[in-house]
Amino acid sequence: MAEILSLTGSSALSPFRLTKLLQGLASERPRHGIAQLRATFRHFVETTGPLPSSARHVLEALLTYGQAAPPLADATWHSFLVVPRPGTISPWSSKATDIARNCGLDAVRRIERGVVFDVQTVGGVPLAPEDQAALLPLIHDRMTEAVLFDVDD
Repeated sequence: MAEILSLTGSSALSPFRLTKLLQGLASERPRHGIAQLRATFRHFVETTGPLPSSARHVLEALLTYGQAAPPLADATWHSFLVVPRPGTISPWSSKATDIARNCGLDAVRRIERGVVFDVQTVGGVPLAPEDQAALLPLIHDRMTEAVLFDVDD
């Protein structure tokens, strides 16, 4: 039976890129209520069935790269998941899947990568619809990517 694994990865954007993103948001919406942003890779692995622990260790080693993402301090963050448009296979996915198979992970059908954007608002209040509308075009390309508003989706 096929399985889908969801594995948290490293930081997707450097502190410099996150600062530039906030600056872009400020130029679009000067009075936005977003205090802080964070971006973390999320890997989705489709397998033909449960992976043995040795294969799982190889997979996790392959997907460990870059600077580790710091844990979220509290639950006042709002999250968005940016993924390739449904029905498409990204070039990253093709290459990552080939590498996994070349490493002996024959049970891996496909690996895809998305980015979880965590947003903290000033005072921990709910994210304003206007702030969300200004932020979304800055974090994804609507021609090639989709935004999921519930990371569990």
